This record gives sequence, C-alpha cells and structure tokens, in this order.
Amino acid sequence: MKFYYKKTEITNKEEWKNAFCNAYNSKGKDVHWKDGRSGECLAEDFIGEKPNGESSMIEMVQRFLKIKENNISLNKAKIEHASKFDEHPRPRMQDLAIWGTSGSKNIFIGVEAKVDEPFGSKSINQQRTYVKNHTKTEAGNRLEELVDDYLQGDENKCGKLRYQLLYYLAGSFCEDADIIFMPVIVYESRGIMFNQYSQKKADINKNAYKNFMEKLGFVPRKDVINGQIKMAYYKQVSVKHKNHSKQTVKDVYSCYIVK
Repeated sequence: MKFYYKKTEITNKEEWKNAFCNAYNSKGKDVHWKDGRSGECLAEDFIGEKPNGESSMIEMVQRFLKIKENNISLNKAKIEHASKFDEHPRPRMQDLAIWGTSGSKNIFIGVEAKVDEPFGSKSINQQRTYVKNHTKTEAGNRLEELVDDYLQGDENKCGKLRYQLLYYLAGSFCEDADIIFMPVIVYESRGIMFNQYSQKKADINKNAYKNFMEKLGFVPRKDVINGQIKMAYYKQVSVKHKNHSKQTVKDVYSCYIVK
C-alpha cells in the first residue's frame, strides 16, 4: 500500500512527520508532533521500523466480513485526508484514509488515532450552545443537517454524545465506497513507553465511543473481538442528504482497537 499527503507520496516516517506538521500549518516544526502521541504513533504503526498497521486493517476487514485475506486489497492511503461531506467549510480530517477492495466491493477505512486525546472538546449539546453564541451560521446549519441525517432529528436522545464522533461518521460515510470502516486505534503501549498515557482519560474515551455507537443503534459484533479489538459494531446506515432525491445506504463497521 502506498501512502500520500495530498498528491505527494510518503515513503518514510520523517516524510510523514513533515507532512503532518504542514497539515497543521506548523511548517515542519514539531508543534503537534511528539513521541508517544497519536500522530507519531500512527506513523510508527504504518510506516515505522516494524509496521503492523496495514496487516491489522486487513485482519479487521477479514473478521468483520468473514472473508479470506486474499480477497482484500488495500491500495492507497492518505494522511490528514479531508473528507468533504457537505457544502460547508472545514471538512472532516481523517488521521489516515485508506481505499481498497473486498471482492467486487470498494471499501473505505477512516482511521481515528488516539493515545488518550479526547474525542473533541464538545458534546452535541455543547456544540449547539457554541453555534448559538457565534455569528457564523455555517456551523449551525451543519449541526442541523447532521442531526437530521444521522440522529433522525432526535437531538435530545443523543445530545450528550461527542460531536467529533458524529463528524467522524459523517465524513467517513460520504467517501466514495460501498462499505465503510471506522476503526479507532488507541496506542496504549507506545503512549506508556513515552509517559504520554493516562488510563483515566483513556477510559473516558472508551466509554464515549461505546455510548455513541450504542445510542445510534449500532449492533455489537462480539464475533469480531480478539486480542486487540476490544469492541466492534455494525449498522446499515441510511441517509438522505440535503438536495439529494434518494437515500444513500451503506454498511458501516466500527471497532475500538488497543495496541
């Protein structure tokens, strides 16, 4: 599998680091890059000295779809990929976006990397308060559309859920693929190695993920759980986006991986 940042191929960890920093407008400086934090851990996992990321993604697809490894091909990956899912500014930024095939189906894998970093600073209710107190209407319009599309308009039921996870779902769902995978990868071991890991913060994240999946009606897939995959979910998601005449229906799989 080849890695890219925009149209530039990434062949080693140093190039990944530079692209990551440029994505955050830090011009190669280590502002958001630190050993044992999520950006560095993700690069080490997929392109470091002993990469395991690609094989773990193939195993994830295998376990969810119950197919043989030779029926899965991961072709291309982009770091800090912009998943544009509506007409508003600021697309969903995928930590790592992977495209491939499983048999005759196109698949998309949107990787969310964590050590103990939170799923954003706001719940859906807090995002609602934020947009009410700011003059930029596009944030409010986007929230209305996301609530309608993915929560069936029932914000009361899901208001305490993390807004970043809703954003993550919307961005991944709108990628051009038949099947969507949303793995959250928690780099516990490497975080501990560099003294960057808090079990308390990690537990909060784990519960936030579990609550989000279950409140949105994702069904647990206990058959997928193994040593690293701690939780796994599936749902056939159906969305009728604004200005679209037809429903879009896709199988969405998500899991919580701890390495």
